[in-house]
Amino acid sequence: MRMQWIALAIAMGAVACGGGFEPGEAEAWGTHEAGLTITTEDQVVARLPASTGAGYGYGEYLPPGYLTSTTSYPVIVHLNGNGEFGTSTTEADLLNVVTRNGALKNIRYTSQGKTYFGQRQVMVFTPRAATSWQPAEVDAFISFLVANYRVDTTRIYLTGLSFGGYGSWKYAYTYGSRLAALAPMASNIGAPGPVITQLLNVPVWAVHSYGDSITYTADRSWLTGVTKNYGLTQPLAVPAPSQTVTYLFPGAGSPTWTSQPGVVASGSAIARFTVLPGNAHDCWTQQYDNYAFWDWMLAQHR
Repeated sequence: MRMQWIALAIAMGAVACGGGFEPGEAEAWGTHEAGLTITTEDQVVARLPASTGAGYGYGEYLPPGYLTSTTSYPVIVHLNGNGEFGTSTTEADLLNVVTRNGALKNIRYTSQGKTYFGQRQVMVFTPRAATSWQPAEVDAFISFLVANYRVDTTRIYLTGLSFGGYGSWKYAYTYGSRLAALAPMASNIGAPGPVITQLLNVPVWAVHSYGDSITYTADRSWLTGVTKNYGLTQPLAVPAPSQTVTYLFPGAGSPTWTSQPGVVASGSAIARFTVLPGNAHDCWTQQYDNYAFWDWMLAQHR
């Protein structure tokens, strides 16, 4: 399994390095046809593409009160990793896949998660891609959400793990100005290099295990594309940690990284990078189970 993952990473890396990504024209949000019948709230459900017209099958959570209110809601979009790529033919199979990680996992399997996201009145969507994450397809999916759900477009949050972290960065490279915050984790392929202008003034929190050697430089390289917006062109130097460390970049006015022990969710840093000791690829479970992280995310507005 590890060797298959490495081979796929190398193959995807070859594509990523072949000329980089060019910013494209963002689709007008909400232009997809609105035709969903929504009858379930405060419960995780799965929707197959044939029943929605969306490009992906996806998992959905709508907070209590959604069906009777007229207000708009913040949205978390979660991109899973290579192990979740594929096509589901039943809602039951799709539900099991999209709740393996992230907010939907917490909501489905823990009372704390269901209470937390319900009280904060946030919608959560986890799409399932067949083989990869393509920025235009992810953008079309978000446009579909805007057309069919009451989305607060100033509070759209994107997170992803492993290949989903890579997909999150790719999306942000072209459409990042549409996001209120970005949170990639254990991204497996590095950035093409140029400044990520779409992430100017967009808060970013990346997470990685130090010894995850196949992918270690990926999130750092993408973050360099962020700091270039503020005049810092040198990659962040990270020595081997004995404990979890969070690096903080304040943005304009002070283009330098500082560090603090632990997972640091407070403060106004425009970019932060949490590094875990050890070599586990899974750095995301700890982060997604930390509700201070979700507090940070939901506090961001575009």
